[in-house]
Amino acid sequence: MSDYLTDEEQMARLKSWWEANGRMLIAALVLGISGVVGWRWYDGTRAEDISAASNLYADFLDSQGDAKDQFAQQLTADFPDSSYRVLMLLQQAQQSAESDDLESAAAQLQLALDNADEDALQDLIRVRLARVLQQQDQSDAAMQVLGAVRGEGFRPLVAELKGDIHLSRGERQLAHEAYRSALDDIKDGTQRPLLELKAADTADADVTDA
Repeated sequence: MSDYLTDEEQMARLKSWWEANGRMLIAALVLGISGVVGWRWYDGTRAEDISAASNLYADFLDSQGDAKDQFAQQLTADFPDSSYRVLMLLQQAQQSAESDDLESAAAQLQLALDNADEDALQDLIRVRLARVLQQQDQSDAAMQVLGAVRGEGFRPLVAELKGDIHLSRGERQLAHEAYRSALDDIKDGTQRPLLELKAADTADADVTDA
């Protein structure tokens, strides 16, 4: 008996397989083609969205007064989950802080933090939020926010701000330790005269606190 099927047997089996699986195969092909087309459409649409959000953010930066508010509202309405909205919130928070509206600055930074999806950007926002909370005399909340910062590059900033918070509480020894830690964490040789002055100014903490 031959190990190979005759032409008739092959055709019979192929017909049987097609009747059982043909529709599934067509559906899979349709889905595959649709997936490729859909991905290209999505990718193109996403690129257009990024470009539009970027243009709105640029308009926001270049405008003043009511026009600035209108661009901010449009960016929020059209691209609520975009990184450009987060950057816009950071700009608004900076303006609020410079106007001594710390409550608005804290709210804008918290909203930016809630919508940021990049670790480095989240850490930057946390440092700024902690600084605003410290200025509002909410040192415990500021410390809690700083405790969530994970990026190695932010360690000097976090340690220095912790030192400022300890100093505002009258905890000079803890402040000095934080300032020294900040100096030790600077790896690129950057000179920080103000930070060095803070560390030197609290160097007597061991004697004073003893």
